[in-house]
Amino acid sequence: MNRLSFSLILRMHGAMFAIVFFIGLLGSVSVLASGLVSTNVNGSIGYVYRSTMYDSGAYDNQNLLKANIDNTFFIWRDWFIVGSSSLVFTQEETDSENGSSGSFSSTGQVSFSVLPQSATPFGFSYSRSDSRVNSNFKYFAGSNAASLDDNVTNDSLVVHQSLVGKGYRLKVQYSDDQFDSSLRGKYGASTVGVSGTLRGVAGVLRASITQKDEVTYDKVDRKSNAARLNHHYTGFQQTTISTSLSSSQIQQVLPATIANANSRLASYDVTLNQASISLIWRSLNKKMTITSGLRYSGVESAVSNSLADASSSALSANLGLVYRITQNLTFNSSSTRVANEFSGGESTVAQDRIGVNYRSDGIKLGRYNYDWRFGVDLGRREDDGKESNSSTVSLGHGIGRKWSFARSQQVYVRGAQDYSMDSLVDRVRQRLSHRASLGWKQFSPGISRRAQLQFSDQRDVGDETTLQTFSMDMSQQTLLTRRVKLNGSLNYQLTNYQYAGSSGDVSSSDSSVISADGGLSYMNPFSMAGLMFTSNYRYSQSIVGSDSDLTAQQTWNNKLNYRVGKIDVSLQYLYREARKISYNGVYFSVKRVF
Repeated sequence: MNRLSFSLILRMHGAMFAIVFFIGLLGSVSVLASGLVSTNVNGSIGYVYRSTMYDSGAYDNQNLLKANIDNTFFIWRDWFIVGSSSLVFTQEETDSENGSSGSFSSTGQVSFSVLPQSATPFGFSYSRSDSRVNSNFKYFAGSNAASLDDNVTNDSLVVHQSLVGKGYRLKVQYSDDQFDSSLRGKYGASTVGVSGTLRGVAGVLRASITQKDEVTYDKVDRKSNAARLNHHYTGFQQTTISTSLSSSQIQQVLPATIANANSRLASYDVTLNQASISLIWRSLNKKMTITSGLRYSGVESAVSNSLADASSSALSANLGLVYRITQNLTFNSSSTRVANEFSGGESTVAQDRIGVNYRSDGIKLGRYNYDWRFGVDLGRREDDGKESNSSTVSLGHGIGRKWSFARSQQVYVRGAQDYSMDSLVDRVRQRLSHRASLGWKQFSPGISRRAQLQFSDQRDVGDETTLQTFSMDMSQQTLLTRRVKLNGSLNYQLTNYQYAGSSGDVSSSDSSVISADGGLSYMNPFSMAGLMFTSNYRYSQSIVGSDSDLTAQQTWNNKLNYRVGKIDVSLQYLYREARKISYNGVYFSVKRVF
């Protein structure tokens, strides 16, 4: 940062702190004269216990105590100064086979706004947190293992001043976030920014400038500057234009301990510039839509001790059209041009596509419903003078029927067939696929059932590639009483994939996945108001190739929750088994809200 910008920031700091002191003095006088009026005070105190035991004998027990209190207030009048404050305390103890640890943290925060409804609202926010960790965990063998004990304090300050008028808003903001750690030392970041919004009858203009100085926890010195400008124009009845400009720069210097190990990366400077404009035009009858865009991006980087600086740029333009000839017939085309320049060369890419798609309405064939579809897509691509053409033709149709009986039940069946031909360079692929499904639904008071069978066969004509799938899905929800509900589902899928290897031999791969889950929810058991019990079980199994590749997992979760007045008590038991590793977990929590 140069001396001028540093001097400017010092002046801004001094001015801001003078304003803060003046406002604080006014607030103190107001409190003495009229007093601070609290509008809402609330908070909570809670305790959480977690216990996890693994089948290997490992365990993990945790006790957590948390309390918080929040307050909203105003000084003198609710249009003069309004604010909020909060205080949070957390105490945690953890015990496991690797050792034990304890932590305590407290966070206090206060924020207020002066003249919030005026044209010049001023805002201030400050928070301070203190966290302490004491641990004797032994993750590494030996006496030279690093200690995890740490004491971290964090001070965060935000000051902002706004100017609000009819159709515009200007905001200046300064933020400072500093950490002091007994393990990592001091680090943090400060940011100065200006942002504004200008709204007109037919457009919105937004702009921002930000400067950030940062020292990371590993002592990397980083400075960044960013500027952004966005404009959205809707002044034309059928056209929307969006423009965006942005520029950012990052300067980074590594600490001496790291820089000495790799002097080539001791420091670097990266600048990124971007500009784009996009246009969308729609006809009044909504049949035609035209989109176009132009985008530029450039990157320049300088690395210490490098032989040459690196730079690259890209310029791209696109134009697209979609025209709905009829409700069923659609025409589309697109064109894209990209030019790249980089150290040592350049490249260009040109791509054009044109296509037509048709999808029919439902056609009645007796009691069956029939539909068909057709599509053609042609493409051309030129990459650094090398031209290639591609084409895709697809044709498909389907037929289905529904039967309703007993007022609450429905059976449906559908079959479909699709053919496609893809041509790319010197390769032509023809694919034929078939699908069939059979389903059943039942809806009646207190019960809902679904079942569906699906089969698909997809194969490449003239090739040995075949993909076949079969799936079955069943589910049911039952309301036994007004307070007891049951639900369950069963899903199964079988896949067979055949393909020709490099040697010409046909290989086959089979896989199957099955899953089942069930749940119970019981409201107010034992006629206790506010008591809720839920239980859920899920099992899944997948097999790839042979039984030796079987993977199974299951989960059983039970939760009892009791809420009365402002007290919430929860007890939960969880069992989980995955890849032959299982554990049991017990969770207990109690919370009092006031």
